[in-house]
Amino acid sequence: MLRELGIAMVEMVQPTDVVRGRLLRVVARYTTKDVRIVVLPTVMLIQVGNESYEIDFTSRASSRLDQAGRIDQIARLATLGAIAPADALAALAEARAMPPRFNPALTVLGYVITTLGFGMIINPTWASLWGHAFLGFVVGVIVLATRWIPALNAIAPTLAAMVVTVLATWFVADAANDGLMRVIAPSLVAILPGLALTVGAMELAGSAIIAGASRFIYGVVQLMLLAFGVAIGMALAGRVAPQQPSPQMGPWGFYAAILLIGVGLYIYLSAPRGSLVWLTLTVGVALIGQKVGGLFLTPAHAGALGAALALPFALIAARLKYAPPALVMVLAAFWSLVPGALSFETLSEAATGGPADLATLISAVAAVFSIALGTLVSWSVFNAVTAERKPEQ
Repeated sequence: MLRELGIAMVEMVQPTDVVRGRLLRVVARYTTKDVRIVVLPTVMLIQVGNESYEIDFTSRASSRLDQAGRIDQIARLATLGAIAPADALAALAEARAMPPRFNPALTVLGYVITTLGFGMIINPTWASLWGHAFLGFVVGVIVLATRWIPALNAIAPTLAAMVVTVLATWFVADAANDGLMRVIAPSLVAILPGLALTVGAMELAGSAIIAGASRFIYGVVQLMLLAFGVAIGMALAGRVAPQQPSPQMGPWGFYAAILLIGVGLYIYLSAPRGSLVWLTLTVGVALIGQKVGGLFLTPAHAGALGAALALPFALIAARLKYAPPALVMVLAAFWSLVPGALSFETLSEAATGGPADLATLISAVAAVFSIALGTLVSWSVFNAVTAERKPEQ
């Protein structure tokens, strides 16, 4: 049970120290033997006493929120000792085999809606809306194809970046006056390793050096594959000719984008039933916090406030009767902050001979670690407050 539960949580891209902590709380409910647990991003090692050893590995990484929510519920029951090991194994096998809630056409539509939302935040111009929808549809189909043809997974980042760069150069005229990177970045949000980079930074900050370093390097490699895809696309399609600037949207566009991102992620990530309002609220807390942080912090550090506010909101909201598990809302918040977007734009400029310099690269890395730091600070404060209240209850 420990092995299967741990592997399932690892596949949901949870920090390894969080997985290990939850498993140790489960151990306290089911055995008095000495248990040692080692958790890495793809490997699980467990020793119970001196006679039992379990080792497992996985190459899967799921972003589906319905699976994350169900696995979190099973882990919560095991933490309370409220489920038999055999029942937990059966429930975990069922959760990992769950089909997506929405069919492929709706999944692609959800990705298009998500792309529109991120486009309205990163590149809020009227002329770019149809381009975001078009590019989002193309990338959504490519990502969906990798589920049917797993052999495409290795080249999916480069292929998607190359295709959208060529299409944006040839057909999306708004790329000429708003910047090619700002036009194509929203459509690549599913392939941007923002979650991997953030979790890796959290693990490094939490002294999980092996897990954090390996996950962080994986994220950087994914960014480099994307950047080289852009470079290849620009070599094939050429440069975009300058045009007149496009009219900007009003301030309302930011709040409309929050709604679009919430709805899009609900469909694309196959969120649990009844979680739409909660996902949208969490996305709103994260993005509004990031926007407020930008008033007194640099853009590279503004994400810290968004992450610091989103985590306690999710943990408190999860205690309400009809709210989804906190993990579901936290994952949606990480997606909405998109720490990889700034890094991707910077690396792409460097790969294509753009204006990126050392200071810009440093700010890109700072954007990732600021979100990780905000999450860690918020998590520490929340745990400290709840720990102080327990003896009084």
